[in-house]
Amino acid sequence: LFGAPTVPSSMAADANGPVADAVPDVAPAAPPPPPKYASGPDMGLGMGRAMLAMQLFEKGKTMYAQCEADPNPEEAYERTHRLMADECLKLAQSHGGIYNKVAQFVASLQGGAGDKGIPKAYIEALKVVTDKAPFKKFSDMDECFREEFGGKSAKEVFASIEETPIAAASLAQVHRAVTKDGRHVAVKMQYPWLKHHLASDFAVFTMFGQQIKPGGFDLSWLVRDFQVSLTAELDFEGEAANAERCAKDLAHRPDVLVPNVIKEFSSKRVMTTEYVPDMTRVDDREGLIKAGYDPKRVGAALASVFSEMVFVHGHVHGDPHAGNVYVRPRKPLPRAKSATMENGKSHCEEEASASSTSVEPQIVLLDHGLYHDISDELRADFCELVRASVNRDAFTARKMSIKFCGESGGLYRFFPLVLSPWFVFSSDVTAADLKAARKGALPPNTKLEDIGKFLISLHDEGGTNMLGVLHSLGYTQGILNDLKFPEHLRLRAFAKFATLGLAERDDKSSAVVSSGVSSMVAISLLLAQVRVEVLKWIIAVLTPVAPILAIAGKGSPGLAAAMVSPAAHGLAALAVFIARLTEHPELMC
Repeated sequence: LFGAPTVPSSMAADANGPVADAVPDVAPAAPPPPPKYASGPDMGLGMGRAMLAMQLFEKGKTMYAQCEADPNPEEAYERTHRLMADECLKLAQSHGGIYNKVAQFVASLQGGAGDKGIPKAYIEALKVVTDKAPFKKFSDMDECFREEFGGKSAKEVFASIEETPIAAASLAQVHRAVTKDGRHVAVKMQYPWLKHHLASDFAVFTMFGQQIKPGGFDLSWLVRDFQVSLTAELDFEGEAANAERCAKDLAHRPDVLVPNVIKEFSSKRVMTTEYVPDMTRVDDREGLIKAGYDPKRVGAALASVFSEMVFVHGHVHGDPHAGNVYVRPRKPLPRAKSATMENGKSHCEEEASASSTSVEPQIVLLDHGLYHDISDELRADFCELVRASVNRDAFTARKMSIKFCGESGGLYRFFPLVLSPWFVFSSDVTAADLKAARKGALPPNTKLEDIGKFLISLHDEGGTNMLGVLHSLGYTQGILNDLKFPEHLRLRAFAKFATLGLAERDDKSSAVVSSGVSSMVAISLLLAQVRVEVLKWIIAVLTPVAPILAIAGKGSPGLAAAMVSPAAHGLAALAVFIARLTEHPELMC
């Protein structure tokens, strides 16, 4: 969706220089928007923007094709990555809206693939648009405020408001203000021309989606889904409702904050919340360390919060890129036990040791415009899938995966691997699959049409959007990768909250996490932790010999795991015992 640069090539940053140097403080020069905008789409506007995208796409194809012929292809690829990333950034900045939104998505699309999935140059160049997109003049933004508040300027409504925004992203920018009764607030105002631009862009994308069918398969629903999601994000009253529900769901947790919405200064296109000072980006590992945080504690809080959203509440933040998730210090916990494993709460059993010098982290969740809701039945199935995958129960994992993906093409076998590569032992992956993957080919007997059906099976336009849920988990996994957070700790959070999610189903109560669990559930939580540790040791033992097993093509990962399982159980029990004595309770998830 990115297009050609909108500035002369002579102004582009040197491909060998820092990409960050190419980021302007103010948006590239463009004609000021007219004071009033048409209510319907402008096909000419949308087509012109899309054609620029096509130009850059063709340019990129040509440049990447030439890299292989270069005497030093690795350096050629790196130069091309940097140049194309820089031009994509310029296009996203000048076009804004949908293009900025896609840039945010690409910048966060690390998941478990790292640089092998998205070149680092693109990640580094495009992540600036998550919260530091080129800002618009205050007078432009005040036009939106006047339309929402009866012609009154923001300067009239507030005692003071800073004209320079503290953040700017794809749909809005945020200004710090002080109310007339002295409250410090953050005022989020939507770009006044945004609806017109989005309508124009989506009109063109919808037309393309109806005409372009890869492999003969209709994927126009992806455009519709993107449009529905963005339209929801334009409704700030809906965002306020999502924020209030999220705050209620997580009210028992001291390690998370959802800023309060100030309703008297909020509307459909303006949203005002309490101002939260002293925040650090959650993916800035060095910045977190300098501020006194332990990145592992930050990662544990993030993994725990989103696992609870998915497996217990079924109400999942849909856009948790690093520009929407921050960390701030929280007040020290009292020197009293809070019975983590006994009552299921996610905060620690007791205050951190007095010898600990790290700052207690609190996750701050911003931008609640997009949420994905999971039905109780599907949420329980998802919990069952995770529990089976942790337990290496291939039969149950297969049964649950088929529920989500169907049997077409056998792609359900790979569904557990979408959640974690460590779930290979419950995924029915064969040696033939591994050989095909090494060649970059589809699994045996799998067609492109099966891929399309697989995607559609994860997406219900009238209800749960599992693709959206997986997207959110991918965002958070990318952040955890930046923090160098261990995979076994992420899976501890999965296992804990999947267990609690099933306990809520069986208890038929919505308050298990915050009000306490039975002793049987407490034992289940401990066993889940041990089983994750078993998985960790099996992975550690088998990883060195995995290439040999794949080449030999004999047996399955599950069989190999069974052979080393007894030793892994012994090592896991010892590791959990030591961890409970030495690790911070919050890391026990």
